[in-house]
Amino acid sequence: MHKKVHSVFTLCVVVFSMFFNISGVWAAQLEELIFPMEEIIVIASKYPEELIDSLASVETISREEITISQAENLAEVIRNVSGLEIADYGYPGGIKTASIRGSSPEQVLIMIDGQVVNNPQSGKIDLGQIPTDIIEKIEIYRGPASALYGANALGGVINIITRGREGGSHWSGAIYGGSYNTQKYQLSYQNQNDDTQYFLTGHYYKTDGERENSQLDKINFMSKISRKLDQQTNLDLTIRYYDQQQGLPGPSDHPTPNAEQEDRDFNVNLKWQKQEEDRDINLMIWHDTNRRYYDNPGEWEHTGPSTHKTYTMGLSFDYTQYDLSFNDEGTESGHILTWGAEIKHNQLDSSEVGYRQDLNGAAFIQDSWQPAELENLKVTAGVRYDYNQIFGGQLNPRVGFTYRLQDELSFHASMGRAYRAPTYDDLYWPEDGYVGGNPDLLPETAWAHEAGLRFINDKGDTQAELNVFQNNVSQLINWAPDSEGVWRPSNIGSAQINGVEVLLKKEFNQHFRGNLNYTYLDAKDLDTNNQLKPNHKWGLGLSYTDQIGDDQDNFTAGLNGYIVAGRPDGLENYYIVDANITRDFTLGNENDQKIKLSFSIKNLFDQRPELVSGYPIQGRTFMLGISTNF
Repeated sequence: MHKKVHSVFTLCVVVFSMFFNISGVWAAQLEELIFPMEEIIVIASKYPEELIDSLASVETISREEITISQAENLAEVIRNVSGLEIADYGYPGGIKTASIRGSSPEQVLIMIDGQVVNNPQSGKIDLGQIPTDIIEKIEIYRGPASALYGANALGGVINIITRGREGGSHWSGAIYGGSYNTQKYQLSYQNQNDDTQYFLTGHYYKTDGERENSQLDKINFMSKISRKLDQQTNLDLTIRYYDQQQGLPGPSDHPTPNAEQEDRDFNVNLKWQKQEEDRDINLMIWHDTNRRYYDNPGEWEHTGPSTHKTYTMGLSFDYTQYDLSFNDEGTESGHILTWGAEIKHNQLDSSEVGYRQDLNGAAFIQDSWQPAELENLKVTAGVRYDYNQIFGGQLNPRVGFTYRLQDELSFHASMGRAYRAPTYDDLYWPEDGYVGGNPDLLPETAWAHEAGLRFINDKGDTQAELNVFQNNVSQLINWAPDSEGVWRPSNIGSAQINGVEVLLKKEFNQHFRGNLNYTYLDAKDLDTNNQLKPNHKWGLGLSYTDQIGDDQDNFTAGLNGYIVAGRPDGLENYYIVDANITRDFTLGNENDQKIKLSFSIKNLFDQRPELVSGYPIQGRTFMLGISTNF
């Protein structure tokens, strides 16, 4: 295994050298190309800003990159991103969660169009249930972000921006087939009528899976109606639905051949946005209903199935004022003031945990200040107050700055506080002599420090980033046997996470692009000195695009992979690599209609590591697809 890891790492080093040793022919081509404009992000400050001026370490993934990857779900898209680790139970429907910079999955906030979607019962969400069909862009905020986003943003934030407002009018459809009787059928429609745009997409997916009782059957649907009320104002109505039925094969040494689970979720989100020259206003209201049914007739002392229903209603408001200025001895400094509030009600009706509910409110304010005498400096300070009906208040400040050392090079540094509230399961899981909750738990808290350099050249084809960070976490919640042998959660102490991230992205020419990243983590429980997370992760991505023949048919090929080494608890190092190819063919009619053939290989080298102990991942699989617009 170590030899294989070394070989893959050597390949990464070779690719790394290519970033700075481009052939003379490619270099000449670069002078003639027009590369993308500077990347604009929203997640770091809640208003649009250039990535090079971001206070936080942020990474974006575009629709084009998602399409090239041929990923089926969110977990597959982000798993080779710097600083992220995906926990995967291996079988097709097994829960897939993200850790950022050594955090637990409950400490990572997942949002769709700015709406938090973490389940209040478990604190997590299965990233495998978020299909790539609905995603336009992904923004990943590495590091604690409670000063803007409140509870459960202790590790970081992942925001999914859904598709829509694409213009034009057409249908698109696709059919896929692959290993283990895998089938996928997808249909989308978009249209524009005066000031209204419509986008609908849905797909059906099924597979038998590799292990016994690992079958998966699911339906996903999303519709978005966007209405332009005037030149500055938009109204978006988004409806999302999924229904997933699956077998749960259990751990390899203790299989559960009869266990099954069904998940259903229905979400309605209404967003009003006003964008004027000097201000932005966002108002959002949403309602989410989630139902989980679980049954394992072969379980010891089986008493019947369990059901868990959660309901969440929320209202949020953000206001950003640009170009504020205050006189200071005859000089003017520029300020961007952002403030807002949120109220959210969670409700749980569970056959295990019972009926629970809580009401949460929050308010935040942030000022980004650019001194007139130091135009390359931007100082940002903000604070958010959250009130939880169960735990009381939490005050989370953040302060930092960015400084343009050169037009293409910036330095950023920040510090802030974050927290994670215990879940309903942590607090109220019923005690049966073997396991039980703990209603006396306190929220986890953390102080985080970060500094980094970011380089983005003026053509936008080269990006490099170096980050150094430290997170000090207190009141860690850990499930372990108590003095009476009952597994229950408790606030056990503290942990310290030190780390370094290196990120490189390069567009070599109009055909080739690549990325390479490395993360080092030293995450330890300070009370036991136990290692909590893997020490090393390398991520690699390469893609090739071209247009072929007189009809300019698109051709793409991609290779993505990552290596994880230095894992705790004696778990083996591992690497995963995926490969894919797509090719357009013009049908030759007057509408220039094209069909697209795609072929992908997941887990190219047929590795079967246990990302979660006891759950080996599925081996090499193939998928062949055909799609078209009509």
